[in-house]
Amino acid sequence: MRIARWFIYGFPVLLLLLIGISFWNSSRLATDRKNEMSLGVLGEPSTLNPIQQADSASSQVTSSLFNGLLKYNPDLEIIGDLATSWTLTQTTTFVFRDRPAALAAAAVLESRKSDWEIWSLTRIQSQDNRLLLVMREPGLDTSRDIAALFAADSLAPLATIRVESKANAHEVLPKLHAALPPNSILRAWVESGAACELTADPALKQTISAALDSIGGGNVEIGDPVPFLAEPEVVFTLRNDVRWHDGAAFTSHDAVFTYDAIMDDATASPRKPDFDLILRVEAPTPHTFRVIYRKPYSPALESWMMSILPAHLLEGKPQSWWVANFNRNPVGTGAFKFDAWKTNEFIRVIRNPTYFNAPGPWLDAVVYRFMPDQLTLRLAFETRQVDFWSAEPWTVTTFSKDDRFEVFTSPGSSYTYIGWNLKRPLFQDPKVRRALAHAVDVSSMVRFILYGHGLQSTGIFTPRMWFFDPSLKPFAYDPDKARALLAEAGWMPGPDGILQKDGQRFSFTLITNNGNEIRRDIATLAQDGLKQLGIEVKVELYEWAVFLKSHINKGDFDAMVLGWSLGNSYDQFQIWHSSQTNPEQLNVVGYKNPEADRLLDEIRQEYNREKIISMASNLQRVIFEDQPYLFLYVPEGTSVMWKDAYRIRRHGPNGSWIDSPVEMTKAGWAYWSDWFYRPEFADRLPQ
Repeated sequence: MRIARWFIYGFPVLLLLLIGISFWNSSRLATDRKNEMSLGVLGEPSTLNPIQQADSASSQVTSSLFNGLLKYNPDLEIIGDLATSWTLTQTTTFVFRDRPAALAAAAVLESRKSDWEIWSLTRIQSQDNRLLLVMREPGLDTSRDIAALFAADSLAPLATIRVESKANAHEVLPKLHAALPPNSILRAWVESGAACELTADPALKQTISAALDSIGGGNVEIGDPVPFLAEPEVVFTLRNDVRWHDGAAFTSHDAVFTYDAIMDDATASPRKPDFDLILRVEAPTPHTFRVIYRKPYSPALESWMMSILPAHLLEGKPQSWWVANFNRNPVGTGAFKFDAWKTNEFIRVIRNPTYFNAPGPWLDAVVYRFMPDQLTLRLAFETRQVDFWSAEPWTVTTFSKDDRFEVFTSPGSSYTYIGWNLKRPLFQDPKVRRALAHAVDVSSMVRFILYGHGLQSTGIFTPRMWFFDPSLKPFAYDPDKARALLAEAGWMPGPDGILQKDGQRFSFTLITNNGNEIRRDIATLAQDGLKQLGIEVKVELYEWAVFLKSHINKGDFDAMVLGWSLGNSYDQFQIWHSSQTNPEQLNVVGYKNPEADRLLDEIRQEYNREKIISMASNLQRVIFEDQPYLFLYVPEGTSVMWKDAYRIRRHGPNGSWIDSPVEMTKAGWAYWSDWFYRPEFADRLPQ
């Protein structure tokens, strides 16, 4: 009877009590929830020094700590960040055989003054036997048109002379100047510790060689003749209200220091190729920064989105000091400042109260939690330990149908590939690489690994880019064609069924990083597809840091599964130029093609949109047909957020505020993250 009464009266009371406690706990948790965002990061950052980082985990964290001179707006147009404005001009220098020839050329241009607007020419200046033309717009075409107006025999011969010395180039250069006739070197630029580049009369080669021999020896090479020197110039006007996180004022000297640090060989910055064409930088005032280029470089503005470093902390310090004191405890100018780094667990950044774009940010902190794999990251998201998740393809439909979540999807800006180490004899024949492309069923990868949320890649650009060539078609899955190509290349079945050539079995190891299920599945499918052709593939998985530092950066692999997350630039010099194949550089597969090199060099100097599209198409086609990578697919980008977890309060026109849900922009859902706020803390915001 007592048991019956307990079930009739006691159990409902206990249930109500439990519901009450649950409601109280839930309310208390909501009240106690910190005003911070938690983000999951696959792997642990290698460094928080932005000019040395080469992994996505590092860049994700440093983006909240540092600023560049420029940045993109939500529509991917370039706007100021640490710079308020900038001007872009060009000075083209013609060198004549004598002063009368220079004056005659000036008279020709004065007689054509009606064409100055078309040429964007603003003024001309005579300096002895030289004529300097200042133009509003950089580029080579107009200068070539003007050069055609002058008698060819009136121009002095010019060439780029590369000098490789046994002594330090900075010490060698003044001695070369002293050994040569006055003013015979039109321009000099130190490329690295042991090499410099001179622009001078090619007839001086013997004199330069003799001078070099007298000061330790070296090598002299004459480059192609040049009819003129075209030197673009960017002048940035910097903000005067920016302070570093430690309170020191930001000035143009910080920009000069950052450039010098990137170019210093001791820094080993992977960003160096973005700045190789700079002749010099100057800081004429604390808030004016001038950059002069050796030749036209059309991605110049994008390169100055690079984070700027604090000179007052780092200048004069060796790399060992950077590693011990800065790379894990950085000082920037960003909306958040560094707070803590607990190895294998998290990095925490906190609100910067002196941020120049005040009063933001609204959040007190952002915590980047390190996750070993996608499964752990998903569980962390579903248990609300992290607030956003880059959803894996097979989960997109489920989350899209669940009213508890907001789903943000955008066209992919990345691609996944299998990279062949072209320094290995197995992969040096393009016919073999094309055979491998026909042997792997990439369309099935898109269907079964991406669940249709992506498309096959046709090379180094993605369809969202304005210079992408849609006419290029992917290699079809065709095992018979693959067998025929391999046979043409001399690979025949051996006694154990594995292909052989000259006594070598077609056997290699395919590596990727542990914890990435998609890359593991790619490796397995590739292994199965190639096995059908008589190719033996061993798959090995490595922890991310080991995979990157011990294998990829050192070029110690046969083949690997990786991906590139691209920006919006057509400049692929760092990834594909033959000069970028050294350890720690980004052309890790060792790709070398003279035609690709030519296109990579020329596209950087082109400003005309239609010509860029044509060059990009040719570059995409050359590399795709070479197949240094087996280009796999471009995935869709999909991120998931708990519904109403955040909103955006950002500046509007005339001092107003715009309040909106988190929204997708061309620059991604996180573009306004400095202005995210939790609705439960809305009372802190300006109304």
